Amino acid sequence: MAISASVARGFTYGVGVELTPGNLNELGTPTVTVTTPISVANGGTDSTTASAARTSLGLGSIATQAASSIAVTGGTMSGVMVTLPSYSVATIPAAGTAGRIVYCTDGDSSNPCLAVDDGTYWDRVVLGSPISP
Repeated sequence: MAISASVARGFTYGVGVELTPGNLNELGTPTVTVTTPISVANGGTDSTTASAARTSLGLGSIATQAASSIAVTGGTMSGVMVTLPSYSVATIPAAGTAGRIVYCTDGDSSNPCLAVDDGTYWDRVVLGSPISP
């Protein structure tokens, strides 16, 4: 199988040609285009684009999910510990998005509680007694 990569400056390097810092400097800032995908058996992904490589590996969109912006719809999560955002009564965001749950530091007569956004108001969920070992 012949594999080649063409470089924007018009040079073509075939299999077995080593690109070194010396000959890369001759090219300036090349744009490398893979014209023949490298098979998985030969250490490649059998693809010429990142999205097709991700698909060939069986990875969905979660593979590129930003850690600070996670949205999970459907499925099951287990063994996950969730830390709720914490607010005081004075700093809790406006209600209006039903289903949000937060920890409120002083929402139950100055005692901590959970608060659930019902779409109009934040509803207090009183915390019970501490758990015991």
